[in-house]
Amino acid sequence: MSEIHVGKRIREAREALGSTQQELARRAGISQRAVSYVEKQQWLKPALLRRYSEALGRPLSYFLRPYGGEADAPGLSRSEAIQQAFAVVCRDPELGFGSRPDEPLSLETKRDIVRLYERLKGIRLLPPEET
Repeated sequence: MSEIHVGKRIREAREALGSTQQELARRAGISQRAVSYVEKQQWLKPALLRRYSEALGRPLSYFLRPYGGEADAPGLSRSEAIQQAFAVVCRDPELGFGSRPDEPLSLETKRDIVRLYERLKGIRLLPPEET
């Protein structure tokens, strides 16, 4: 699996809008120092990522795309989208799920877990057409 770096994606989205860290901070209701810190982080809590997603006008899936090779193309395959979303679920310390992204679960089981997580947190990690 390729590297995912959520902070880099946030910076890229901000720069694509021609926005400064201060402008993003104002839209997200946080400090400029917080934006600077987040842009250096590989992972964020889902609630915080959603806040940046809304402020930048990008879907959560944009921030979860891995870097490198074909995976850096505009979209993820169904399998990649599910794997990346499952990795986010596994990293959520509030959930205490106890699984790991490389757990030998079927793709459909991982998708079901992600869908339950989406309902629990009130967020969308998978594309709407992925049901």
